[in-house]
Amino acid sequence: MIAVKDILHVLEQAAPYELAESWDNVGLLVGDPEDTVNGVLCALDITLPVVEEAVELGCNLILAHHPVIFTSVSRVTADTVTGKILIKMIQNGISGICMHTNMDCADAGVNDLLAASLGLTDVVSMGAGDNGALGRVGNLPHPMSLSDFADHVKTSLDAGGVRVADGGKPVSRVAVGGGACGKLMDYAVAKGADTFVIGDCSYDIMMRAHDIGLNLLDAGHFPTENPISYGFRDCIAEHFPETRVHVSRVHADCISFY
Repeated sequence: MIAVKDILHVLEQAAPYELAESWDNVGLLVGDPEDTVNGVLCALDITLPVVEEAVELGCNLILAHHPVIFTSVSRVTADTVTGKILIKMIQNGISGICMHTNMDCADAGVNDLLAASLGLTDVVSMGAGDNGALGRVGNLPHPMSLSDFADHVKTSLDAGGVRVADGGKPVSRVAVGGGACGKLMDYAVAKGADTFVIGDCSYDIMMRAHDIGLNLLDAGHFPTENPISYGFRDCIAEHFPETRVHVSRVHADCISFY
């Protein structure tokens, strides 16, 4: 029988904790490592609907990217969202493993999957983060106009929309950083990127990219990181083929474009 600790061990090998940023919270955050795994549900976040989905599917392990416990928790009560989630998980014997910035940096992790989703070749590390393993840079098979590349990003990531800061260049060498990586643009430029695809950013970051001649595309936090849900599924299926594994059908981007 497969235990939570067995799956945790494989994930720790794929994304060692030393790759995580110093402020992060990763690993087994809820549950008993000795519990037998009946099924695994993979998602970007552990939300209440995702926990309910796990219950319906008979999955007693949720594997997610974003930590279900992130900021300091002084109490677990039903009058907070986090409290409701944790209570529901514990009541139903559901463990939660969260692999966050360590999986951003890992080989075949968030940023490699993002680069692959966009069809980049000759992909290398962007060299950012506490350990120099955050972000990726690669080449398009053929140069594209910025407008055509924006359409390509939107379609490839199934994004509701793409915010674009025009750096005044065609798109050829692309840096990627899933999630909020706008402050890493200097690393992208140092690697020769003319374009940077990220997950969310503020107005001042978009303005700075424009001013320094870097095309910046904000495709949304969820679309740029959700490919890891399928990466988690594939990892579990490869190492534990006898274990049922699902990707959440209820978790989706909560940001809509009108």
